[in-house]
Amino acid sequence: ALKRCSRCKQASYCGAECQNAAWKGHKRTCGTLDEVWLKVNAARQANDWRELLKWEWRMEEMLQNQTDAARDSILSEIAGAHKSGMMSTGNPEYAVSIVSLQERRVELLGKMQRFRDQGEVMCTCAENLLVIGRRKEGEEYFHQARKIGQAHGFISVECTSCLGLGKMAMLDGRTDEGVELLRNALVAAPLIEGNDSI
Repeated sequence: ALKRCSRCKQASYCGAECQNAAWKGHKRTCGTLDEVWLKVNAARQANDWRELLKWEWRMEEMLQNQTDAARDSILSEIAGAHKSGMMSTGNPEYAVSIVSLQERRVELLGKMQRFRDQGEVMCTCAENLLVIGRRKEGEEYFHQARKIGQAHGFISVECTSCLGLGKMAMLDGRTDEGVELLRNALVAAPLIEGNDSI
């Protein structure tokens, strides 16, 4: 049977020898949940995405016993750290993690009936799906976001989703459809400032 680290209760080892061998690497991210929260908050305040991502492996533990709003905030922070990583390094692998985190947020925001936020996160998720070559899923997220924007009168969500769908249509050679979608986005864009709802 595997033995758990007595301090963090998260890392598992086959025995004392394995634990001793792994300690040099593990000690950087070992700690009680209270200690982890202090380090995560310090990383957030310092806007240090690398430090924040060191603690991502403890995310599920951090999400326990939180309100839905707090869970959304944690998922958003970690997704933001991955976005900073992608922007800083140019590595699209961060987009895979962003998609996974944002998909969880889409479900959570729907449950909380925060539909504007849900539509915006769907658009972000769609853009990252395109980065990692999952076009069909990205297009579906843009369509879902557009429906949310139309159903609830969220012009910014409809505008962003139309831009995404329009660009995709143009790239696919569906020029008429692309022009119509981009026109819809351009017509809606001036209405966004100051009042997002129709």
